[in-house]
Amino acid sequence: MTRAEHFTEGTLLMPWQPGPRAETTDPVFVSVTDFLATSEADVQEIYRLGLELGDAWPVLQGAVGVWLWGRPADLRGGSISVWETEQDMRRFVRWPVHTRIMRDWRGRVRVAADSWWADSFDIDGVWARAARTIDEDRSGS
Repeated sequence: MTRAEHFTEGTLLMPWQPGPRAETTDPVFVSVTDFLATSEADVQEIYRLGLELGDAWPVLQGAVGVWLWGRPADLRGGSISVWETEQDMRRFVRWPVHTRIMRDWRGRVRVAADSWWADSFDIDGVWARAARTIDEDRSGS
């Protein structure tokens, strides 16, 4: 299947950014984040910061890779990240650069997340579940 067959219209998916463990055939831990901004300026800043964090992906311990996604019309965006272990993902979450960004944005955006283990890194399987997560109603209504 292609990206377009998984994600609804209006969802943009940036190119895959491989990490140092991109070739793994072992089970992987997948995390989908979803940020809901309140203004066009905020969502643009979130996209910029996401791209900056993505620049570090090739050297992050345990990182298999990441796609950044966005729904500009809905002021939403986030990531679909793939890790060797849940501990690797949590190490990234505790990384001082990431921690500072999240602290600076606290109260300015709503954040939702989904995570799961997959038996192997299967792009179609990851995209299918990620698309369901992204399509969930995050409006709070």
